[in-house]
Amino acid sequence: MSTFVTVSTSNTASVLIPFTSAANAALAQAALDAGPNSIASLPGGLFRYFSPTVGGAVTVPAGGFVGGGVAQTNSLTDVYGLLPSDYKVLINGATTATSIPGGHGTAVAVGGAAATLYSGQNATTIYLNSNADGAAFLGGGNTVIANAFSFSNINITMDRGASTILGSSTLIVDDSVGGGATVNANGGSLIQLNSGGSDMVIGNGGTVVVLAAAGAGTAHSAATISSAGVGSTIWVGTQGAPLVVSPNGGDVFLFQGNPLTENAVTLFGGTGRSTVAGMNGSLRGGSAGNSLLQSGTTAGAATLAAGGSGDILFLQAFNDVADLGNGTNVIAVMDHSLVGQAAGDTFKFGAGSGQAFGGARGNNTFIFNGAGNYTVAGFHDVVAAATSAGFFKGSLYRDAATGVGGAGNITIADFVPQQFSGTLGGAVFDQFDTGGRSASITSASLGGGLFNNTVVLSDGTSITMNNTLGAVHQVGTMIQ
Repeated sequence: MSTFVTVSTSNTASVLIPFTSAANAALAQAALDAGPNSIASLPGGLFRYFSPTVGGAVTVPAGGFVGGGVAQTNSLTDVYGLLPSDYKVLINGATTATSIPGGHGTAVAVGGAAATLYSGQNATTIYLNSNADGAAFLGGGNTVIANAFSFSNINITMDRGASTILGSSTLIVDDSVGGGATVNANGGSLIQLNSGGSDMVIGNGGTVVVLAAAGAGTAHSAATISSAGVGSTIWVGTQGAPLVVSPNGGDVFLFQGNPLTENAVTLFGGTGRSTVAGMNGSLRGGSAGNSLLQSGTTAGAATLAAGGSGDILFLQAFNDVADLGNGTNVIAVMDHSLVGQAAGDTFKFGAGSGQAFGGARGNNTFIFNGAGNYTVAGFHDVVAAATSAGFFKGSLYRDAATGVGGAGNITIADFVPQQFSGTLGGAVFDQFDTGGRSASITSASLGGGLFNNTVVLSDGTSITMNNTLGAVHQVGTMIQ
């Protein structure tokens, strides 16, 4: 159902602009009513919403525009010319409520220094903004808006199309020159953002899809993609544009817009659910939990942080960081098929619970910062022959907790203790750094050289290491 914004072009005629969203229509009507109301006497009545040259003759623009900067696109073939600089409003609408809502033609215009764009539900508009404080109200349809200068700025409110299908309303925003663009989009919108300046896209309910690329210009400030809150979902793909994604109370799905490249993004998880498909950067899940965060494959390029319970952190490269936070049943996993690297990943633990599994090459670091309950495995890499680089790579576990209960209860599933001082052909065994705390060690033989071990540190940390090849001991294994 359409909500019409009425533009009085004379005392006998009006142009109707159909909007999908009644809220956006109300904003557009208010902006028209409060906008430039220069009035000139013309044959047939008083025309509004344009500002002709003072003292000059009022003429209709060439190319099909009617008085007041109004473009009527009721034909598939109508293409309009340039909006003269003395016209303050471009309106792409329908002549009556029974006309094709918003038309199906194309209006092309270069706005003046203080022009505003109004485009209807099914209209197609191409618009060049030269206003330092411009505005556009889009009832839906298909629109291309570009900033002309580095000082050009535009605020855009965007409805979905007449259909509820995703993509029934599309928008390309080109801010390559480094100005500024803010888009408030309703659900069902597809947006291509060529970012170069201070750009922002806000999803207001429903699903909004944004594909952000670095514009052709030299200025590339970080664009911000966010949602208005609960009930909103934003899909964000990056094609090289520096991005900050902040879903607030909504959900987010973050992905690479170009599968041949990997870009970095900063994600603040908010209070919703986050899904990240192969991204680099600093990425935090939402506090609603059950988020899935997957890093890219570039080593050392991602930090994944759980935001709530039930999160899964999936690392695809070495030298990355996974922070399990304080949620319950959080899982952090390294892709074990990635072998042959010189270093593993870093895993951080809070006061929650969960499991973490390091990379197959070993050299993983596990840092326990709170009194949680965790089961971890560092895994190891055994090379066919002993070399100067060593043939066995272990992992390091560290008690870094400062509160009551120390680092809580830790189970290390595959601990391999060092059995004597010194090294063995360059081998690096598993070690536990107590941070200077004293350790009480109890080991029980299982036969065949295997032992179950319990270590209690002076800060209350309890560590279980079962089925170890040899007993855990103080020398070489428990670092003071």
